[in-house]
Amino acid sequence: MMKKLCFQNNSDGFYGTYYPNPKGAKHAVIGLFGDDPNDFMAKCGAKWLHKNGVNVLCMSPDVKNYSHVNYPLERIETAIQWLKSHGNQKIGIMGMSTAGMDSLAAASYFPDITLTFGLTASDFIWQGFEQGEKDGCKEWPVPHASTLSWQGKPLAYMPFVYEHPVYYQKIQEETKG
Repeated sequence: MMKKLCFQNNSDGFYGTYYPNPKGAKHAVIGLFGDDPNDFMAKCGAKWLHKNGVNVLCMSPDVKNYSHVNYPLERIETAIQWLKSHGNQKIGIMGMSTAGMDSLAAASYFPDITLTFGLTASDFIWQGFEQGEKDGCKEWPVPHASTLSWQGKPLAYMPFVYEHPVYYQKIQEETKG
């Protein structure tokens, strides 16, 4: 079992789990993997990064939450400050899909991030979207919202072509195709 330290938005300024490298390390990677920093994908990412000699801080918006609506980049900034204050000399960031876009955006805001991986990332900010259950849809765009925010304001974003519920219907059509 991996050693870990958990963080909460309310008390710590970000939601995440720190997985220190069992062999010791002076560098860290912020991992934006999956729905929760304690789920299977996050743990697999942390183990892989441990093999590559770094500490890992997995982050997500909140507990089992894959919605992306005005996620404050300040949370990543707070995480960077925590990592630096706990002996991490260099910091990278790695995200997949929507979180890959988040990693690219964060790297453009914070010069302390010196290594960036955006796996299947878009090079623009998306409109905000929710996941859950609404009118038989598992995902839907949020009007007038971005996926990311900075200083309390949504970042400029590319709006989705379709609105709810056609948005999800198109996803279903493409998935079946």
